[in-house]
Amino acid sequence: MRVHHIGYLVKRLARSEEAFAKLGYQVERAVKYDHVRDVNISFMKNGDYRVELIEPASKESPLYPLLKNYKNSPYHICYFAEDLEAARRKLESDGFMVIQDTQVAPALDGRNVIFMVSADIGIIELVEENPGGGDF
Repeated sequence: MRVHHIGYLVKRLARSEEAFAKLGYQVERAVKYDHVRDVNISFMKNGDYRVELIEPASKESPLYPLLKNYKNSPYHICYFAEDLEAARRKLESDGFMVIQDTQVAPALDGRNVIFMVSADIGIIELVEENPGGGDF
């Protein structure tokens, strides 16, 4: 599976963007509000590496409680999946468990995503390949 991004949960998105910029990252996609998860998201890139910065927009965001555990740190790796449901079935047979079923991801141009977890590696996200090619 090909990596799309590393997801960072952050308390203050603007400050995190500034810190990543000091490491050579550039904003690839400006901040966008994801109404499905009640978060603000931006994407930054440095060469072949992409990070997704995710800031809970309110205490009602399902990601807000994760700040207690993750603070400002990576918490998932996102992988492309040619066939989202086939990838899900394969990973479930390999011991992964779905923690958030198929949903639309507004920051990924409305493509579907699934979040899964493994006791050995933590949280992953699967995103369906863009039928038109490209990463977004």
